[in-house]
Amino acid sequence: MTMNNRGSAVDIDEIVQALRSDSSLEFTETGNAFIKGKCPDCGKKELFISKEKPWQLKCNRLNKCGYEEATRNRYPEIFTNFSKKFPATEAEPNRTADAFLGLDRGFDLSRIRGWYEQQSLQLPGTNEFCSTIRFYIDAERTRYWERLIDKTKKDGRKAHFGGRRKKDESIYRGDAWTPPGQELKEGDKCFWVEGIFHSIALHHHNYRSFAAFSCSHFPVNFIEKHKGRGVKWILALDSDKAGTEAVHKHARKLRIMGEKYEVYLLPENQDWDDLHRAGKIDKKFMSGCLYRGKLMMAETVEECAYIKYGRFTSRKFVINFRNRLFSVKIDIGALTEDLQKVDAVIDSDDGFKCFLSHCDVIEICNRDPQCLYREVDDILDEQWYVFKINSPKGESEVVRFEGTNIASADAFHKALLNRTGGGIFNGSPADMRILTGRWLRNQLPVVRSIPFIGYDSNVEAYIYPSAAFHKGRAIELNEDKFFNLGKSFIRPGLKSIKISADGKFDSLWFDDFQMAFSWQGVALLAFWLGSLFVQQIRKEQKSFPFFEFTGDPGAGKSTVLEFLWKLVGREGYEGFDVMKATVAGRRRAFNQLSNLPVVIIESDRESGINDGKQRQFNFDECKPFYNGRGTGTLGVARRNNDVDESLFQASLIISQNAEVDGSEALLQRIVHCHADKAHHRAGTREVARKFERFTAEEVSGFLAAALKNEKNILATYFEAFDRIEGEFSKVLQNERIAKNHAQIAACGYTLKVLFPSITDQTIKSLQGYLRHRAVLREDRLAADHPLVEQFWETYRYLNSETGAGPEYALNHSAEPGLIAVNLNHFVQRCREKGQELPDMKSLKKLLPQSKKHELVDKGRAINSCLSNKTVRCWIFKSNSYL
Repeated sequence: MTMNNRGSAVDIDEIVQALRSDSSLEFTETGNAFIKGKCPDCGKKELFISKEKPWQLKCNRLNKCGYEEATRNRYPEIFTNFSKKFPATEAEPNRTADAFLGLDRGFDLSRIRGWYEQQSLQLPGTNEFCSTIRFYIDAERTRYWERLIDKTKKDGRKAHFGGRRKKDESIYRGDAWTPPGQELKEGDKCFWVEGIFHSIALHHHNYRSFAAFSCSHFPVNFIEKHKGRGVKWILALDSDKAGTEAVHKHARKLRIMGEKYEVYLLPENQDWDDLHRAGKIDKKFMSGCLYRGKLMMAETVEECAYIKYGRFTSRKFVINFRNRLFSVKIDIGALTEDLQKVDAVIDSDDGFKCFLSHCDVIEICNRDPQCLYREVDDILDEQWYVFKINSPKGESEVVRFEGTNIASADAFHKALLNRTGGGIFNGSPADMRILTGRWLRNQLPVVRSIPFIGYDSNVEAYIYPSAAFHKGRAIELNEDKFFNLGKSFIRPGLKSIKISADGKFDSLWFDDFQMAFSWQGVALLAFWLGSLFVQQIRKEQKSFPFFEFTGDPGAGKSTVLEFLWKLVGREGYEGFDVMKATVAGRRRAFNQLSNLPVVIIESDRESGINDGKQRQFNFDECKPFYNGRGTGTLGVARRNNDVDESLFQASLIISQNAEVDGSEALLQRIVHCHADKAHHRAGTREVARKFERFTAEEVSGFLAAALKNEKNILATYFEAFDRIEGEFSKVLQNERIAKNHAQIAACGYTLKVLFPSITDQTIKSLQGYLRHRAVLREDRLAADHPLVEQFWETYRYLNSETGAGPEYALNHSAEPGLIAVNLNHFVQRCREKGQELPDMKSLKKLLPQSKKHELVDKGRAINSCLSNKTVRCWIFKSNSYL
C-alpha cells in the first residue's frame, strides 16, 4: 500500500509495474509518466499515461485514433481480490474498503473519509462472509446501503440494503443519500443520480448531487424538504431504456410540484463513476449531456429542430424525432432579419417564434436507421454496414446493408422495403448525403465475423452464440448482437451449431460417471476438458494427441459421448460420419470448432464408395491436425490466386468399433482406449441411464466453470505434464507416445479444479491406466498389425509347411533375399488349402507398413521362377526363415 498525492491508500506501484512490464506497449519511461508507447489500435508511438494517476491509457492522435483504455480493464487481476491483498487490520479497519474505493473506483479518499465504514456480510443461504463498504442513509445510522467487495449474491447482485425498517416497512422509500455535509441553497443545481458511487463521482467535480438508489424511485421526502427554494433538479439517470423512461415520469411529477428541472443525458453505456475514472467530466462534456437531454425532452419535432439549430447553426439538416427522420430547411437570412426587428436572440421565446416562421420540416423516413458498425469477413473479403432500424412503436430490427444499399436515396428506399417490416425513405439526394455523412463521419467500429465456434486466438477469447469468455470473465452478447472485448468487436458467424454455457453445473456426478464408464470414460472426460484449451497447449507444446474411443456393443460408448456434448450445451449429438460427407463437407466440419472436440463416429470403411463426390476416408489425412496445421486448401472467390487454408483449431476424437488402421506416424499420434463391460456390476446400467436422462440445461454449466478457471486449469496442466512425461519416459522408448499419454494424464489432474471431491489416488490410478495404454501402443507399433501377422503366418504355412509343392510355392522371386508374392495366387492357395482369407482391401493398405519383411515394391512385373511367366508381385525383403 502506498499513499498517492491525493491521500488515497492504493497500490499504485502495482499498476506502474504492470505498465513497465507490458512489453507490447513499448513505453519510454520518464519521471512522472510513460510516454511514446505503441498504441494497440493505430500502432503509432503516441500512447501515454501518468504514473501518479495511472487509470487511463490514451493515444495522442485524438482525431485519427482516439484510443483509450482503463488500466482496470487491461490488467483486471490487479483490480480483484481486495480482501486478500488488503485485509483489514486493527490499526486500519477500513483498509479493504479504502483500497477498493481508491484503486477500483479512482476516488480521492481524502475527500470522502468518514462517509463509510468497512463491515462484513454473510451471503444469504451460505456460511460464507464477505467484506462490504457501508454507507448510512439516515443521520441516526440505523439504515444503510453497502457494496460487496469481491463477491456477489446468488442472484448476481453486488449491493445490499439493511438496518431498521421505517414505519412503512421500507429501507429507503422517499429518501435519498447525499454526500455528508452537503447543503442546498436557494437557486442551487442538484444532480439526481441512481447510485451512491455516481454521486461521489460528481462530488469530486464540485457538483451537488443525491443518490435515489434506483431509476424508478422518486425520493419525495427529500424533494419536499427543499420544495419552493428554487432548487433546479438535474435529472441525470442512466441512459438505458429504464432510465430514460424514468426521467419522463419524474419530470411530470416535478412539474406538478412546481419544481424546476433540467435533464442531462449520458452517452450510451456510460455512468458517472466510469466517466470520473476516465477523466471525462468537464464543462464541454456536461454541455453535451444537457444538449442530449433537451433533445430527449422535446415535445414536438419543431422544438427538436430548434434545439439542434441552437447548437449547430446550419441551413439544412436531418433530425430524428420519436424514431422518425425529418428533413429541416431554414431560411437563415430571413430568420436573422426578423430577429433583428424584434431585438431578440435565437435562445428566447421570441427567437423560437421567429424560428418557427422560417423553418420547413418534412418527414422523410418512417423509421430511425442507426449505423452500428461495419462487419467484415476477411476470408471472403466482404463487408456490410449493420444498422439498427428503430420504429415509432419502439420495436427495432438489426439489418445488414451492402455499401451499394446506402449509396443513393433510391437504393436506400428499396433496401428498407426489402429488408424491414415496412420501412420507407422519401428523402432527397441531399438528405441522403447528410445521412451517409453522419453514419460514416467517424470511424465505425469494425466487427469481425468468425466462421467457427469457440476460441479465437487473435483476442484470446471464447466466442459462442450467446456468451463469450475472456481471461476467465464472462461477457454477454450486447443488444447489437456482437461481443465487446475491449477494443475488439466480434460477432459469432456460425449459427448451425448450438454450444451453450447457460446451464447448471454440479460436480457431484463424477463418482457415478466413473462407476458407469470406468477409466476409459474418465480418460475421455479428461481429454474433453483439455480440449477446451487445446490451442493454448499446442502453442506451448506444439502438438495434442488424437483420442480413439472404441468399444464393445453395449459398453456405453454413445452414451458417454452424448453426455460430454451436453456438458458444452449441445443436445442430442454424438459426432459426424465422415463417410456420409463430401470432401468439402468434411473440411467444413473440421473447421467449425475451436478449442472443442471434433468427433468422428463409426463409418463403414469397407463400403468402397467412390462416386467422385464421396471417397473412402483415410485417417492419415488427419495427421496435420496433430500439430494444428491446415485442414485443406480452398480457392477464394477473388480475381487473384489467393487461397484459404484454415488451421485445425480443435481436438480430434475417433469413435468406432474397430481400431484405426494406418501408417506408423498416424498410430503414434493416437491415444487409444477401449470401452468394455469388465467393470459392470449390479446397478451399473441404472447409473449409466442417469447420464442418458441428463439434459444440457442441467449440466452445461460445466463449460462456464471450466473457462472461468482457465488460468488455474492451464497452470495445473503444465505443472503436472512436466512431472508425468518424465515418469512415462522411464518406461517407454517412443518419445511421441510418452508425450501423448502424459498430456492426457496431465488433463486428468485438471479435473480436480472442477471436481474437488476427486482423490489423489483416483488421479494416480488414471495416470497408471494411461501409462498401461501407452505400453500397449508401443508394443503394437513394435509388431506388425494383426492382419499383417496373419498374412505372414499363412504365407509361411502355405509356402513351406504344407508339404505340397516345391519349396518356393508362393515366392515368385529367383533373387536371393527377396520375396515376391502375387496376391491373387496367394488367395487361390488359401482356398485350395482351406485357409481363412484375410480382408484383401485392408491388407493392401497395411502391407506397406510390414515390419517383419520390409516392402520393396508393389505391383512390379517380374519373370516368375515358378511359372517362367511375367507376373505382377508385391516384393519384400526376405528374413531368414521364409
